[in-house]
Amino acid sequence: MTKKKKVNDLNDSLNTLSKKIDSIKAEKISEDFNKTNKKVTGFAHAFKIVSELFANIIVGGSIGWSLDYFFNSKPLFLILFLIIGFISGIYTSYKSSKKFAKY
Repeated sequence: MTKKKKVNDLNDSLNTLSKKIDSIKAEKISEDFNKTNKKVTGFAHAFKIVSELFANIIVGGSIGWSLDYFFNSKPLFLILFLIIGFISGIYTSYKSSKKFAKY
């Protein structure tokens, strides 16, 4: 074997090694990105659950307050619809969290 052939073989093996290292680095970067992305997704899902709960309570309270104002029966419908809104919010949050648990 000549020195030129040995140098070419060495260059080929170095190029192959370099490509393998680059592919491993790319996989590592994509794994890190996916881990970070999942954390953000978890936070977004938690925010969605909490906002659904509060939205149901606010809508229930608004309906109750409006009915109390219309029928002039001050605390009755407000309390009733706040309870209904709270129960509805918990049920909606429960369904949403079960859907997220599948992923």
